[in-house]
Amino acid sequence: MMIAEQEVALTNRYGDAINATLTLPQADPSDAVPLLIVLHGFKGFRNYSFLPWVAQHAASHGMAVLRMCFSLNGMSNTSWLVQLPEDFARNTISRECDDVADVLTALSSESMFDRLRSVWDGTVSLLGHSRGGGVALIAGRELVESNPTSLRKVAVWNSVGTWNRWTPRQAEAWRSAGTFEMQNQRTLQTLTMHSSYLEDIESNSARLDLIAASRALNGRLRYIHAQHDLTVPLKEIEDVARAASSIDALRIVPNTTHTFGMEHPVQRITHGIVEAVENTFPWIAQ
Repeated sequence: MMIAEQEVALTNRYGDAINATLTLPQADPSDAVPLLIVLHGFKGFRNYSFLPWVAQHAASHGMAVLRMCFSLNGMSNTSWLVQLPEDFARNTISRECDDVADVLTALSSESMFDRLRSVWDGTVSLLGHSRGGGVALIAGRELVESNPTSLRKVAVWNSVGTWNRWTPRQAEAWRSAGTFEMQNQRTLQTLTMHSSYLEDIESNSARLDLIAASRALNGRLRYIHAQHDLTVPLKEIEDVARAASSIDALRIVPNTTHTFGMEHPVQRITHGIVEAVENTFPWIAQ
């Protein structure tokens, strides 16, 4: 049975809207429950493919779940198309990390989270897919450095292992032109990214260091990665895990791809997503 969900919206430090969906356990729990924050990937949104199913599954197993849209994903709240292309174009990784920080701050004070606070044990876990996995690593590091007792676990599904996904020649052409065009294969839209995206990664390299973040998370981190991920090859996260001395935190899901074989909209629940869940939620609950 579908668990009822609450749509919430808050304003971040820049004046942009962060839209999110809160899913709470169906019955009032006898004990306070942990919170899971779910982060979507590049060109994604909070209702992408398996993310609502993951939230329902986690809530049915005694977790509160907040799945959020990044403020500049351009999706205009519930759309799966980019309806605000200029927002999409000016997005940066630092802005996405700031969004997570602003949500964490709002949890303790905003009235929209009153119901959550009545059942919440005060701990937070992060789950990020693809580029959202990289953001989860950075946000997790920042949380553990500022409030170590509040962070429970960080799980990253098919996470990026580097932000630099272009050659030096491509980067220079992007910088010279000021913009970079790409096609969203899912929606067939041509989208633009400003060179400020590239400049943010370069100027905030210390903050956005994925190896340093993985080291800081120690035993609170788990990488879940598809064996046949062509979007983010397995080797990419293996390199991060080895450099961070966290290779033992890696779990490989065999015979599946970047989305664990799931489509948007969802057609069926695949063995890949089931195995990802089985490698994640029991571990978070420990």
